[in-house]
Amino acid sequence: MPTGVVGAVGMAGLTLAGGYGPLCGRFGLALDNLLGAEVVLADGRRVTADSRHDAELYWALRGGGGNLGIVTELRFRAHRLPGVLAGMIMFALSEAPAVLRGYGALVAEAPDELTVMAGFLPGPAGEPVIFVCPFYSGSDLDAGAPWMDRLRALGTPLVDQIGPMPYADALRMFDGGMVDGNHYLLRTRWLPALTDGAVDTLVDAARQVTSPFSALAVHHFHGAATRVRSADTAFGLRADHLMAEIIAVWAPGDDAGPHREWAERTSAALAPHALPGGYPNLLAPEETDRVRLAYGANWARLRRAKRRYDPRHLLHAVPTLPPPEHPE
Repeated sequence: MPTGVVGAVGMAGLTLAGGYGPLCGRFGLALDNLLGAEVVLADGRRVTADSRHDAELYWALRGGGGNLGIVTELRFRAHRLPGVLAGMIMFALSEAPAVLRGYGALVAEAPDELTVMAGFLPGPAGEPVIFVCPFYSGSDLDAGAPWMDRLRALGTPLVDQIGPMPYADALRMFDGGMVDGNHYLLRTRWLPALTDGAVDTLVDAARQVTSPFSALAVHHFHGAATRVRSADTAFGLRADHLMAEIIAVWAPGDDAGPHREWAERTSAALAPHALPGGYPNLLAPEETDRVRLAYGANWARLRRAKRRYDPRHLLHAVPTLPPPEHPE
């Protein structure tokens, strides 16, 4: 099933507000593969939500997060996937501008079977490295080899670990970056493309990173995910785009201030290059205007669903929807 990039990400939260991941181009978002759910509503009723039962709740759950009920069971469409051609290619920070520009051009023409993540990770020498992480999920993995060669040619690889593997193994690539006990602050921007301004902002943020644990990620939204009509689920943006994820991480006992400021500063610097709104799963509770903009034309319908299923506003989740009595 389509999952997040990191295997430890929970499927419930991932699915209910979105679900970017390595199979986005071929199979869509995680929420596009949700066939139904069992839900306990705020008044205690237990209901089934799918295309034949409580279809409005089913629509709202696919993007509206956990604001409409307590989901106790999810049913997903599964796909036969013997393996993927995947791995990690890393380059020196000095090559980042060229690598990001080349990445932006490549993903604009990538087939459904190829979804590529990019970004910055902590490097062994204390300086971040830029990475590209492709997942080719076509039935003939050899057909993905020319795309891997194009990614290698974006610069001079420091690390080149591409090969066929089971999908579950590919999801373990980022496990080492998630350290239990650390503090995390996430911010997000939707980018229509990697313009020169967006590239410069991301590279500057990598150079100014305040923690050896922090990272930046650029997620690729295309293919099957774009062919779902906006009105068919609550999720609001179905055009090709890139989702920038700003991940500030610091150890227990550290002063949170510099790391929070780095994340907020990076988000603000990306804003002029970004689309309205942002990925609902990563929007902070106080970002109410951006939550509204994230849903676009679906906002009014989602608000009506909130009033219908939780009129007393007992449930709060990410994204945080305002109380039913809040002005539109």
